[in-house]
Amino acid sequence: MYEQDYIMRQIKEITAVIAKVIFDAKVDKSFEMLQEVEKQKAYTLIEQLDKGQIKEAVEELDKLTEENTVENLMIGLSFYSHLSDLDEEHFELAAYTFAQGRRDFERFANKFGWKGVTDLYFGNDDE
Repeated sequence: MYEQDYIMRQIKEITAVIAKVIFDAKVDKSFEMLQEVEKQKAYTLIEQLDKGQIKEAVEELDKLTEENTVENLMIGLSFYSHLSDLDEEHFELAAYTFAQGRRDFERFANKFGWKGVTDLYFGNDDE
């Protein structure tokens, strides 16, 4: 549990660094840069997370990010930042595991050419 909490904090911090480097803004500020339509998409996904519909929200994000746009990248960063804030009980109720989160994030990162970033966030899977 402690290791997963530590890794989730790392995800949040690295996401903030990526937002700063790419958008020259904090994650919250980069979210504000989204147009109203994109904000609504992000809010809808985040509401699904809060309702415990994690798998469904990840599937929606996967569909959305089939188009590699800056807006979709920002939505995904906001999504995974919020996902990293969920507690272990939330994951258990949603029947979602840490390993699934790693695979889902890896798929998201690969869509934007960030192969290997998952290892930076979660550590090497071979270890």
